[in-house]
Amino acid sequence: MQDEYIKAIEKIQMNKDRKIEMRTVLENELASTPKKPAKTTRLGTGAKVGIAAAAVALSMGTLMAIPSTRTAISASVKAFFHMEIPEGAEDGHTKELEGRENRVVPTDNVEESVKAEIEAAVSSQDEAADKYFNDVTVNADYYSDPELNKYANYYAQQEYNIMDIKKDAEYIDNYSDLKTNDWYSDGFFVTYQTGTNAQPTSGTILVFKATAEQLEGFMKNNYNIVSYERKEHNQSAVDYDGFWTKSTDSEGNAVYKASWTGPEPEMKIEPSDCARFMNFTITYDAANQIVICTVEEGGGIG
Repeated sequence: MQDEYIKAIEKIQMNKDRKIEMRTVLENELASTPKKPAKTTRLGTGAKVGIAAAAVALSMGTLMAIPSTRTAISASVKAFFHMEIPEGAEDGHTKELEGRENRVVPTDNVEESVKAEIEAAVSSQDEAADKYFNDVTVNADYYSDPELNKYANYYAQQEYNIMDIKKDAEYIDNYSDLKTNDWYSDGFFVTYQTGTNAQPTSGTILVFKATAEQLEGFMKNNYNIVSYERKEHNQSAVDYDGFWTKSTDSEGNAVYKASWTGPEPEMKIEPSDCARFMNFTITYDAANQIVICTVEEGGGIG
């Protein structure tokens, strides 16, 4: 699909003012990005205006990657512990649909055949995103396990879509070769977004059943992903034993935390451009074999 965008954009003639308008469109569209940002851009799978992104990139003389990845990887109360969704956050899919409503696809001053090609490409991506959402989203009572059912209803009552991990795993993930360890028996995740359009943070909360061995596999998978990112950014390697820090919460649950921050961009286009980052917080209820993990990601260029 990225090639289709580039081919279409190459046929478009734009003046300087039009290119500035493209930049504005792209910044507005970032609100619909609940997925994982790429190494050199904040655009994620939810960004459905890849044509505008490609146009802006070409106007700068640099090709910015349009990633196809999704993150296949994201307190205590009387009844159970849980991960709170940050105040002011919004469900990732809801944010994506809002972005579509406000989206402006740049098709002015182009030939009709090119306009049709652009509109078809955007429509195709929208349809693919809708199919993914419909295939992986389940009702909160989908889970017969009482613990998973309880958590699913907790987040559903806050108007967050419940996405099944097993169904999600049926879709290709560009990190699949790094996720070599068995890490869950059953579970779900919710996605959210905080921050401004120019500097969003994407969050994923995963809730799943796992043995101690599967939890170790989950932690190794995420270590592998961060190790890959460090290598891609020419950062020195970090040993697995030094990546995760362990503590215990007031309920006696094991808590693991880890984080990664990339280097500051060599070239900044907008004032909000900053280093990429990933933050992980895992809480494990060993008695019920429940893992809750929050993954927050943000930063990048553009």
